[in-house]
Amino acid sequence: MKRNQKIKLYLFLAMFAGAVIFAILFPRLTLPFGFAYILYLMAKPFTVKLTTGSKKQRFIYFCIMLVGVSFMFFPLFATLYNMDTDFGKFSAQLPEAQKILQDKVFGLKVKVFDQFGFKLKLDPVNYVMAKIESQGADFLNHIPDYLSAMFEWMLLVPLFLWFFFMESRKFSQGLLEAIPNPIFEKSYVLFSQFNTKFGEYIIAKFIEATILGTLVTLGLLIVGFPYPFILGFVAGVTNILPYIGPVIGFVPAFFIALLSKDPNVSMLGMVVIYTLANLIDMILVFPLLVSKIVNLHPIVVVVSIIIGSQLGGIVGMIVIIPFIAFFKLLFKEIYKDLSVQL
Repeated sequence: MKRNQKIKLYLFLAMFAGAVIFAILFPRLTLPFGFAYILYLMAKPFTVKLTTGSKKQRFIYFCIMLVGVSFMFFPLFATLYNMDTDFGKFSAQLPEAQKILQDKVFGLKVKVFDQFGFKLKLDPVNYVMAKIESQGADFLNHIPDYLSAMFEWMLLVPLFLWFFFMESRKFSQGLLEAIPNPIFEKSYVLFSQFNTKFGEYIIAKFIEATILGTLVTLGLLIVGFPYPFILGFVAGVTNILPYIGPVIGFVPAFFIALLSKDPNVSMLGMVVIYTLANLIDMILVFPLLVSKIVNLHPIVVVVSIIIGSQLGGIVGMIVIIPFIAFFKLLFKEIYKDLSVQL
């Protein structure tokens, strides 16, 4: 490698390291920037379809896209429409549910003491309620901070979106020109593959979440289970998290069925609905939409989700998977080059 190329490579690596450090030090800028970039990658295929082809083709594609978007947002609108009623019922039943849980825990303590002579000192119900109260108070105290962050995002996300749609080509060209020649070709291919896979993954997960949430909502409506829209929405949103999401989404429905005194509320019917919805997801939806995009081992996915939750909370848990898939591809290419050189 020539001296000029080495200098260019070192400068590029220094710029890359600086960008990573900047992203870590200034999350208030990088998080809305990343969110806007995700929206851009999701919208890019649709904008290409809507701006190319004949008028008839564009109109047909617009109608198809409108139906698809309406289908995706229907669970959200239905949840918001019924949220006031469902939360009113839930708030009214919360003290009774707390009393039932306390009675069950007390009965468990009595059984353990009678059979083993061991006195349980755990009080999970009061502990959870105290946590909820403290978290609620903490949330109220931080409302000004949340509102400030929300206004920042409302300002920055559209600004970054405008930049991506209007200036992304020039920015990409400038970035590619900064890449040293020896790694230019592979960098270009990897960057293009990452953009494509990342956008496809996010779209696929949203479609998968919509399908599962709709199935759960319709199933709970059929069996007459309480809070079907909220539970369906929770099941869909948590399903965005691979493997552990369905379990998290099932927990609220399980406790509602466990604590309900209504004879029409069927635990078995609820379990069947969730089982069928997740089977359809695992057998049909996930293999067709998601698994071919990331192609990662389940253990790698679970560990990645844990790392993502530590780095970026819920958002980190969602977006970490395509990044891990990208690094897997990157390491494969590096290993391939090293093998050829050796």
